Formats: sequence, structure tokens, C-alpha cells
Amino acid sequence: MKVHLIQDTIHSFLTKHSDADAPDWRYPHSMIQAFQAHWEDPPDDTLANVYDLCLKSTYTQRWWKREQYRPKEIMLQLIGANTELAIVAWKDLLNESTDLEGRLGRFSFYCDELLKILRAGNVRTVDAYHHQDAAMVSLYLAGRYPDQYALYPGLTAFQNFCRAIGSPEIPPVDDLVRYKKVSKVVHTFLQKDDRYESVVKHRERTGQGVRLYPFQMSYEVIAFEAERFKNKQQ
Repeated sequence: MKVHLIQDTIHSFLTKHSDADAPDWRYPHSMIQAFQAHWEDPPDDTLANVYDLCLKSTYTQRWWKREQYRPKEIMLQLIGANTELAIVAWKDLLNESTDLEGRLGRFSFYCDELLKILRAGNVRTVDAYHHQDAAMVSLYLAGRYPDQYALYPGLTAFQNFCRAIGSPEIPPVDDLVRYKKVSKVVHTFLQKDDRYESVVKHRERTGQGVRLYPFQMSYEVIAFEAERFKNKQQ
């Protein structure tokens, strides 16, 4: 990463979000707020109901429901297939006492196993993939620990952001471990900018019922710069 490029990114982002017609920031934060409001830790046999409540939005469902993409619907099916195993999977994923890389690998394994159980009785009607990808897992992690994990904008956006800030290594695949480190760096630089506090206070005053989660602004910055970089290449 090149410091001056990160600083330029932060400057451009805060400039845009200091304007009177700043983009609506509430959608990603509202997702985190919903998760925070409904998640129960540790999960129990009410996991399906709790999960359903955690993934609701008055803005849009596009994070978990698009054409050929149904991670919420499928997760509810996975939980129903074997609730006990699903509870184990969720407890392990959100257990901060173990390393993130291991938890991610095990969660994917558990989801694969749950899908096998589900497909055993519904092979013709169930997807061959559980759709619990990096973006969805980032929502689970950020929803539970919003000051430690940021929402993930997807591999292409993450790659474009890394190119924009002069990173010598562009991630070839989704890497939430690396993304966690990058998002922390971004948030550190955000806090150092003189306009950061004024933007935060303005958002807190104008949230219209949506709570601001400051660390999630790192996701906003990464998505913002990724889009800006893409437009420059066109």
C-alpha cells in the first residue's frame, strides 16, 4: 500500500460524503443494526427464527437475494436440515478465541455437510451450492462484531481497491483474513483525517433511525475507491 494513495482515497471519500447531496450511507449500516438487534449468542434451537430476523432490510434485499443467488433462503434450509449441526457451525464461526482462517474453513465445511444432508432428501430441488460466500460471511462477522469486521464488497471490488492504492499483491481469490487487516488500516487513516469526526457527527444526527457503525465506513471507502478505479479504467 502507498500511504499517499490511501490518503487521497480518504480525502475524496470524505469530500463526497461531506456534501449536502452525499450518497445515502444508511443501507450497509442498517444491515448491521438488524443483525445486532436480533442475534442471540450462543445460538440455540431458535436459530432459524433468529437468523431470519437478522437478515431483514427496509432498503433492499440484494445482499442476500438476487437472480440465481439465494444465500439466506438456503441457509434457512440448511438450519432446518440439521439444526444441531448448524448451531455448532455458527458457534464456531463467531468464536473469537480461535483464528479467523480456521473458522472460515470450518464454516465452509459445515455448510457443505449440511447441504449434503439437505440434498439427500431433496436432490432435485436443492441448489448444488450453499451460497455462503465471502460477502455473506462478512455480514455474519460484521453483524456480530461491527467494530472488528467490515462488510466485504466482493473480490472484484477488493482487487480494484488494492490496485488503486498501489498494493504489490492483488488477491487472486476472496481472502477475508487479509481483508480484515486492510479494513483496519483504512479505518485508521479515516480517523486521522480532520473531517472524519464531522462526517460521523452529521450521520449520527441524520440517521433517521439507522445507527452509524464507524468501522463499517472502511467498507464504504473500499467500495467507493473500487468503483472510482473501475470508472477510470473505462
